[in-house]
Amino acid sequence: MDKVIKEFNGFSEAEQDDINYYSNLDPNEKIKELEQIREQYLNSINATEDQRRLQRVFEVVDRT
Repeated sequence: MDKVIKEFNGFSEAEQDDINYYSNLDPNEKIKELEQIREQYLNSINATEDQRRLQRVFEVVDRT
């Protein structure tokens, strides 16, 4: 990934650029970005091996 420095005239302009950037990524690139963010977070909290796994959550609903 190439590092790029951009200058904006305001927060709204920067936010619009972020929206444009992420909306133009293909699905595989989006997953790659998400995994990179997830890995950074897990490293920042010194996550154990159990915490690094994706958790499954089930909700049982009675249907009557």
